[in-house]
Amino acid sequence: MNKTGTQTIETHRLILRQFRLKDAEDMFAAWASDPDVTRFLTWPAHTSEDITRMVLTDWISRYGDGSFFNWAIEWKETGKVIGNISVVRIEEAIEEAELGYCLGRAYWGRGIMPEALRAVMDFLFDTVGVSRIMAGHDVNNPKSGRVMEKAGMRKEGVRRGAGINNQGICDVCCWSLLRSDRNPAVRKPPVPVIVRFAKENELNAVNVLRRQVNDLHVAGRPDTFKPGFCDELKNFIRTIWEDPQRKIVVAELNGEIVGFAVLNHIFRPENPFMYVRDFLDIDEFAVDESHHRQGIASEMIRFIRDYAAEKNYSRVELNMWEFNRNALAFYEAAGFTTYRRYMEIYI
Repeated sequence: MNKTGTQTIETHRLILRQFRLKDAEDMFAAWASDPDVTRFLTWPAHTSEDITRMVLTDWISRYGDGSFFNWAIEWKETGKVIGNISVVRIEEAIEEAELGYCLGRAYWGRGIMPEALRAVMDFLFDTVGVSRIMAGHDVNNPKSGRVMEKAGMRKEGVRRGAGINNQGICDVCCWSLLRSDRNPAVRKPPVPVIVRFAKENELNAVNVLRRQVNDLHVAGRPDTFKPGFCDELKNFIRTIWEDPQRKIVVAELNGEIVGFAVLNHIFRPENPFMYVRDFLDIDEFAVDESHHRQGIASEMIRFIRDYAAEKNYSRVELNMWEFNRNALAFYEAAGFTTYRRYMEIYI
């Protein structure tokens, strides 16, 4: 393992860096003084900014130790520190690092912590050289488990009565990610992928991928989606092609269509309830199952963002089904944030 210490990491929305003493005000206000944030942590909420400053003084003094990894999570948009992620334990014999984190309540539900967690795990695998990363949470705090799941960690099981926090002794749900889980999946395509608008003679190839999407939805919501790929679904690609407000994007690799997206320009005039809305909607999006984790989807999103900027659209929007956790993790890593939810209750 390489004892690199806490180095700066940058993501789409975040800067992960060493703490500074002047961060005490942000830390105290955003999370350290909030009992809702510290409910499942091992330290009590701070009662004064002086306590926060004392903690930071200790952390800062340890940054000279190459085995000390403790990042402030800075929100690029405002420059404020909104949370913390750190290595809480290192087991050098098996090259293992255990992670812990917390985030200001005002920033919950926006995919920020999975984004930070993925970035730190990449750093620990690629730069520090760990072989195993683990994290755990109180079984009564399943939202923390959702963060680990979104970041790509795998659930291992529950250790009964194995933890203690501000709620007392607790059962701990354990998650991990191994280097062997990750590295085979992070492979680059043999030649650069080409992302462009589709040609008419490629619509059948696009339909092959659309069927994969349909099958995925049937498996995830069999109560909603019908199995098979009927003629109406096949023929709808022609309707899309002929619609002047829609564009079909394809990703080509070695002469094969391995990804597609359907873009829909949405314009809604101002009304008594809402301002003008002029944006680009990603109506369908998929990469061939045999070409996942090769950077193809990221290249497609880059192409779509560039196209939206060229057309002066205010934003790019998409919607997805809650069961599709892998897609959610990708979209959050690509910078998308949730601004609306559909919910249901069965009667």
